[in-house]
Amino acid sequence: MKKSIRKLSESFLHAFRGLRLCIHDERNFRVHMTAAFYVILFGVFGGVSMTEAAILCICFGLTMGAELLNTAIERLCDKQASGYDGMVRNAKDIAAAGVFVCAAACVAVGACIFIGNGVLAAAIKFLWYRLWLGMAVVVTVPIAVWFVFHFGRIQ
Repeated sequence: MKKSIRKLSESFLHAFRGLRLCIHDERNFRVHMTAAFYVILFGVFGGVSMTEAAILCICFGLTMGAELLNTAIERLCDKQASGYDGMVRNAKDIAAAGVFVCAAACVAVGACIFIGNGVLAAAIKFLWYRLWLGMAVVVTVPIAVWFVFHFGRIQ
């Protein structure tokens, strides 16, 4: 029993290590994280329903999961290829297309929820009447830009 619990805890440690590596090394993963942060923020301010929140969480999970798999495929391909290889290029492009499809679906779902259901307008109205909170959100933008473009460069 103890051995199976230890193996389970080790598998979680490996998963968190992989997540940490992706956050540190992959700009596109940080883009997805930042987008999810702002969608959650505006969703809270705009009053998304629990069902809409669940759908958005599924979208985040699918897109970020696809990005993690894409990164793993790219790293394996780079390790195997010594120079240009058309099949490796195709595999990497197909994996990237998988992320694109997930992200495009996420944008479509977001548009339906935020524009179709008026959540974006409600969030803007909420922030307009609480300017201090709106300014706090604006202040996070340069931090988010730094996170996306410079976080992984810290040694």
